[in-house]
Amino acid sequence: MKKLFLLIVFFLLTVASNASAVWISTGMQFVVQNETYTVTHTMNFHTITIDDTYIIFNTTGFYITSGNPISIQLSYIHPNIVSAGNGIKVLEFYANTSGGSVLFRLSGLAVNCKYDVKRNGVTISSVSTNGTGYLSFTSSTWGSSQLFNLFQNGSGSSDTLPPAISSITLEHSSIIDTIVGYGWENISCTVTDNVAVQVVFLRVRFPDKTVSNISMKHKIGTPLYYVNITLTKFGNYSYSIWTCDTSGNSIRSSSFLYSKPPNWDINNDGICTVFDYVLISNRYGLTGIKGWIREDVDNDGKIDYFDLSLVASQYGNRW
Repeated sequence: MKKLFLLIVFFLLTVASNASAVWISTGMQFVVQNETYTVTHTMNFHTITIDDTYIIFNTTGFYITSGNPISIQLSYIHPNIVSAGNGIKVLEFYANTSGGSVLFRLSGLAVNCKYDVKRNGVTISSVSTNGTGYLSFTSSTWGSSQLFNLFQNGSGSSDTLPPAISSITLEHSSIIDTIVGYGWENISCTVTDNVAVQVVFLRVRFPDKTVSNISMKHKIGTPLYYVNITLTKFGNYSYSIWTCDTSGNSIRSSSFLYSKPPNWDINNDGICTVFDYVLISNRYGLTGIKGWIREDVDNDGKIDYFDLSLVASQYGNRW
């Protein structure tokens, strides 16, 4: 069964445009299968990602396998784990379950680096990450909440180069439309890295000033990342690309602008006037594939009274 969080499988938190981070209070829960994640105090992250088998806070991922329901309370995540340095605590969390062996797999750490895992202050494992910053350990001691700490033991990755972003492109349907199924946008880019790319997000600022971070899909075997979407609000957008590599180096591209007219502004001049009526009148009575031209305002395949009525209801409005 898919994990539930707001009834979707993959979720990226949306924040207001004037916020620099996602603030998580102690009352918020994230449910991933039989795992429940909370925080011991208010914490903030740039992004939080939930998928079928994991949750990622910024670039620190938790992939936990437990035979029984387990609760995880985060109390500390180092803001730049891959550059923390020898002897530095990079992660602290509490875990509690009714029993059994629990496999903890963590990501976003320095590559090829040793870490000491402590439970209630006692070292239970010293493990090294692989070439992409993953490590794993198990714990079978339960009965009460257990405190886990992760300390870097040695030097981490020497990689300090962020990924490179290029070829940012926005394509849209031949007839611009705010209705899903008729209009669409495809935003793509090329992202490369000297080691490996971990995540790529499209950051969109909507006309209502809200901001959304959307995970970009990777075209396997190529450096291409893309998002297919229908932007359903009319107005002025801006968008940029943010990416991070497996060593924790991140970069954000410049912002680009995109304007999407409402369906009732036939000539896309920013205001509904008699000129929009004239354009519909010139095509009045024509039929075609639904939404085949801008004058088919209601996308029913006919240029008729209803299209004129929709435009009339917006007469004089600007956007």
